[in-house]
Amino acid sequence: KCDVDMEKMWEKCEEKYNTIKNSFYKLSHFITDFILAILCYNMHGDRMKKNIKVNYKSIFKYDDHHETVQFKSDGIYEKGFDKEKFTFYNNDQKIEIILKGKEMTLANGPSLLNLSYHRKIGNHYHTDYGMIELFTELITMEHDRYLKVKYILSDEHQQLSEVYVMMKYDFYGEENEAI
Repeated sequence: KCDVDMEKMWEKCEEKYNTIKNSFYKLSHFITDFILAILCYNMHGDRMKKNIKVNYKSIFKYDDHHETVQFKSDGIYEKGFDKEKFTFYNNDQKIEIILKGKEMTLANGPSLLNLSYHRKIGNHYHTDYGMIELFTELITMEHDRYLKVKYILSDEHQQLSEVYVMMKYDFYGEENEAI
């Protein structure tokens, strides 16, 4: 009787061992497939992060005058699944531009502007007098190793300015042309 019980126990142990072994085998294959997917994803350039040279210019066009901001800077370009991000500085002021389909986010220090094609969006805009709510509406956006944007800035009642943003960017080692 003891031999029969030991045999049954041994069979159960073998079954549990095989179950654990199969689970471990499946888990190790899942982890390997996951790592390979990440490596292939990065190798095919679907996601990248590179240092760039930025040549930036923005023009704020008012009724009776215009203001221009222009500078060159070093920055970082990141491309992900569905968006592109540019991070650079004007003096000590951090600027981020995020492009996602037909939408754009422009962060310039404490000001954060969200822009969408032909849709007015309320934003918090930093001025010398403090934070105010202004509305943006994206009119045009071109993007292909450069960025050209036109948007309207308004308060609740009227258009305040047309804003033009032009940015040329090159990866390090390439020539940066004037805009």
